[in-house]
Amino acid sequence: MAIWGKTSNAESRPKSLPMDSNSGYSREFVSATDKGWVMQPGVASAATGNDNASADPEILVAIRNLASVGLKSANLLSVDWTDGAYADAATFDLVLTFDEPITVTSAAWSGNQTVTNKAYILLDRLGATDMVSDNTVACMYYAGTGTNVITFRGTLQSAAAGYLGFVSSSAWIHTNGTATLQDSSSDGIAGFRLEQSDDTIVCDANSTSSASGTTNGAVSDSATIVVDGVSGTIAVGQVVTVSGAGSTPAASITATENNPNSTGISTDNTLTITAVASQTSFTVSEPITVANDINLLFSADAGEGCELNAISMSLEGADGATSVVDTTAYRTGFGVDTIVGRVGLLEDSDQFLVNEDGTGNKFSAEEYTTDASGLVVETKVGTTSGSASVLKGVTMS
Repeated sequence: MAIWGKTSNAESRPKSLPMDSNSGYSREFVSATDKGWVMQPGVASAATGNDNASADPEILVAIRNLASVGLKSANLLSVDWTDGAYADAATFDLVLTFDEPITVTSAAWSGNQTVTNKAYILLDRLGATDMVSDNTVACMYYAGTGTNVITFRGTLQSAAAGYLGFVSSSAWIHTNGTATLQDSSSDGIAGFRLEQSDDTIVCDANSTSSASGTTNGAVSDSATIVVDGVSGTIAVGQVVTVSGAGSTPAASITATENNPNSTGISTDNTLTITAVASQTSFTVSEPITVANDINLLFSADAGEGCELNAISMSLEGADGATSVVDTTAYRTGFGVDTIVGRVGLLEDSDQFLVNEDGTGNKFSAEEYTTDASGLVVETKVGTTSGSASVLKGVTMS
């Protein structure tokens, strides 16, 4: 089997590293960038040898455009915190680990419950008697932008002794107002994506707000574009996208430099006008290839995506579908709570261990028991009534 891969599956990470998050060399600390699989510096629990989060990451496996072409959308791998008893007014951190660096735009953290223009996760403070929410705790973005380990911090409000749980037993990352979370491809992690190809869904620009035109001659690996039939005013800084109107193919522009042979640049809002020679000739931000008579839009709002105001963490996971907050999910992620995850280093397609002596003999994986101490949530029953899913190992005093 290959010792690494190019997909979002946990088994794609370098197999020379353990899946045990107690190890400083765990696959949990490996993320995908457009340079390949890397070990991020500045992660306290990782054995990176560098505590400077701004330093260049250590490249373990060089794979060009891995994050944007191979993984495409970022996946949440694990949710973690520090076990213990927390008092009123104490701060509580949720640490989220993704499979690629995340750029967070969020208003400055505050010790209250104000979430305007912030990225945040809501928790219920549940009373121990009836397991009903006494109040909510807004864990707001606190640190980690530009890395794959993002910390959300909340301040506990006063209430009776009890527990913390995800609101309505469902974990959501919310983005209010101008707050965003973007992956290595500059796509919002809350954006709508196509089920099979994992491409993002974006909108055509409003052609009446800026300009439009048609390519006057084919362009081959060049940053200079000549157009005719111009409507509106072409200006520096505008985004160039394919209109997709009529018979124009939606993916008509091919990148030839930063992301070779990719047509995503047709609508991904990354191709911009850098210089205007005239209203029929201009220069774009990178060399492209595009055919003759392709309808183009030039606008400040071109290629904008459709995004949710929140994304459910229960829809994420190392394979894009495995829940990381389910009752059988581990805080360390990676699907280690399944036989497939346990023997993934050596298994064949039928989930058997293979004897590598060439005889073809196979061995079944041994049975295993769930390590309850590593689970994300557990069910607690109130002393008088009710029950709820709560964060494992956390109590409110």
